[in-house]
Amino acid sequence: MPCLSGKFDPAVGPIVNIAVLAPGSWTPSGITVPSVVLFPALIDTGATTTCISGAVASTVGLSPIGMRPMTSATHSVPVNVYLADLVVPFGTLGFGLPGQQVMEFVTSAAGPYQVLLGRDIICRGSLSISFDGHFTFSL
Repeated sequence: MPCLSGKFDPAVGPIVNIAVLAPGSWTPSGITVPSVVLFPALIDTGATTTCISGAVASTVGLSPIGMRPMTSATHSVPVNVYLADLVVPFGTLGFGLPGQQVMEFVTSAAGPYQVLLGRDIICRGSLSISFDGHFTFSL
């Protein structure tokens, strides 16, 4: 099982870099696009669904496939939904997650992450977060 591990800032949480691609760009034999952009992703156990910023959607060239309500503890707002291929890099290899529905979220352009890796992905593997600032994530 491929594994990522590292240190994290407890004030922010564990951040990993993942590739967000147009749907159909990832196949079991590899990625079919000429260049891949990695985006910082917060491993967010509080997010039900993986989310991307509008800037990520724009950079990758994704078009919304519809809208869905995003619900928090205090309100619900309709947001864009996209279809994307996600690739979590493990060393020189990547674990591909083709055809994922992701929701748009608002984040600061200067913030430390542009993607929220939600439980829809996290629950496919194993995540360990320790109080000393170390994490391990495997799929």
